[in-house]
Amino acid sequence: MDIKQLIKEKGIENKLFDDWVSSVSNAIEVLGGSITNNDLKEVLQSSSSLDVFNIIVRLIYLESKKPNISIGSLDKIRSYSQGLSYDGRAKNFTIKEYSLNAWLDSVAVIFVWLQEKSLDADFVSIVDYIACSTEVVNLTSDDLELVEIVKDFLKDFGFENSFSRN
Repeated sequence: MDIKQLIKEKGIENKLFDDWVSSVSNAIEVLGGSITNNDLKEVLQSSSSLDVFNIIVRLIYLESKKPNISIGSLDKIRSYSQGLSYDGRAKNFTIKEYSLNAWLDSVAVIFVWLQEKSLDADFVSIVDYIACSTEVVNLTSDDLELVEIVKDFLKDFGFENSFSRN
């Protein structure tokens, strides 16, 4: 994988270019075989910022250390972003299609919210929380951005599947 070419395709230049190269190189080294080059490329292209990219890489890494993960959270995000379902979700209601970029941004919003409260959550819990919020909002409005929906849900309901940080 030509990291520098991929980052150039994102339109990243100057100081940020070197930061992106460093983060992507680190992701390749740390994630190893737990993510394909195509998946990493997709995360890179869909990350709106370096912070979002680093958060997603961290969550993928932590998930890769857990035993018996049958469906990775990145695969769930990919399906949910297309309005598809896993684990019986969306049997009664459809999941509104949001871009992979919107999903990754929303994951980052939850991650930062949890950090601010000294909490943590599994990647899959974060993804399922976002999926649930898209189902509920789909019944009422089509005009809301996913990140705003997630922020509103966090404000109104918190994050039930979180746990204290060690």
